[in-house]
Amino acid sequence: MARSLRGCEIISRVVDINDWLLSQPVNDVMACQNSVIVSHIKTEDPSDVSSGSLYSPSNSGLSNGQTDFSRIMGPVVGSSKSHCQSPENMQLEIFPGVADQSPSSPGSPENHHQDMFCSSTMSGDGIGGVVVSNSEGKSGDSPKKFCLVCGDVASGYHYGVASCEACKAFFKRTIQGNIEYTCPANNDCEINKRRRKACQACRFQKCLKMGMLKEGVRLDRVRGGRQKYRRCQESPYQVHSAPCKKPSIEDNKIITALLNCEPDPLQAAPNPALPESDLKMISTLSDLVDRELVSTIGWAKQIPGFTDLTLNDQMKLLQTTWAEILSLSLAYRSYTSGVEPLKLYFTPEFTMDEQQATDCQATELFSRSIRLVKRLEVLNIAREEYLALKALLLANADIQLEDPQSVHKLRDSILVGLQNCVTVYRNTNCLEHLSQLMLCLPLLRQLDAEVRLFWSSIRKAGKVVLNKLFVEMLESNGHLL
Repeated sequence: MARSLRGCEIISRVVDINDWLLSQPVNDVMACQNSVIVSHIKTEDPSDVSSGSLYSPSNSGLSNGQTDFSRIMGPVVGSSKSHCQSPENMQLEIFPGVADQSPSSPGSPENHHQDMFCSSTMSGDGIGGVVVSNSEGKSGDSPKKFCLVCGDVASGYHYGVASCEACKAFFKRTIQGNIEYTCPANNDCEINKRRRKACQACRFQKCLKMGMLKEGVRLDRVRGGRQKYRRCQESPYQVHSAPCKKPSIEDNKIITALLNCEPDPLQAAPNPALPESDLKMISTLSDLVDRELVSTIGWAKQIPGFTDLTLNDQMKLLQTTWAEILSLSLAYRSYTSGVEPLKLYFTPEFTMDEQQATDCQATELFSRSIRLVKRLEVLNIAREEYLALKALLLANADIQLEDPQSVHKLRDSILVGLQNCVTVYRNTNCLEHLSQLMLCLPLLRQLDAEVRLFWSSIRKAGKVVLNKLFVEMLESNGHLL
């Protein structure tokens, strides 16, 4: 593959998209039209691959001619509008004045999202949910109710049914977006707290079955209620006299979508048959990377606009950027995990220090990863900023595309979302902070090369057998030695 070289552009001010995009050399990925990746596409609900469950290539049921990537890639089941499911604990109402909070205020960056939002709780009579007395609460506390749709703790009565914030938001989004879902199975999927993301079609049908009313969703909803909406329509002076509205994360659709479809954390599954050694660590790492690749593909398919791209462009973007995406995810986990410094945090059960990296002959990869962790610490990066930066990596590949305009449109929407995040969290130095975030991109491109070089050498040595998906992603860019 020919490599297209671009100089690294360091900016002091970010004034347009071209200034934001600091690109290092990447490989020109060309998807073969006769590849089994293209010819054997199978549909799969992205929720299944983003749940963090163990995926075993040996149990995938693929024929010998089919690759793991062809199993995973494919259009999202149902309407193209249904990009994301609701998060486990989605919260919708913004505290007055919280948007002015700066990152220097007390609290760690991982709590920014929870600090920004609170739940919208309604009291009143409705269709009853399961009620459990709260024996540990103060006298007079209301008994705890549970969501009739998924069994999570209910925040109140929404659209006539005791339900949680996640199911409330899912139902509202489905009705307002006029989204049609299709069940990949037999329209009888189990819906509970753990599996409510697994099938949107069955979840929506259960909402209706439990009594949620479509009529309760206002299609003309504007935050602030009916009176605010009416005043905006009737005021002849609104264009000239209305004050500028300060942006909020809640109004940022792309960030809300990224919050919703962020994959659940994975768990390490070391091979008990192997003795403690560098071989066992590399084997565990290989399994984690393989499962995280599956999760990343499912995540990408849920980003608004990604499945609107041609299938070839989707594959090219994933094949080109997976190492950068996984490197940023690892650095952010290490930054927010609270583990001791100079350790990489893969899962709660699996971390790596410098000595272990040396034993695995991954010294340079470890060193560059720690540099990225320290960069995130200096930036005090918020969760929403991290999610936007990760999505930007996916859309910022410097490769030949079938439909570059659509990819640029996706990239622009992510950049606008990132800029909105920075404006919300950084009151005084938002432009400087945005520039510093962009300066992470060259470091991630360097990490991309180190990741591919390390795993190519592991495969060449033959001590650890890499799974099919992992090998295919490595081979796609011609990095194998």
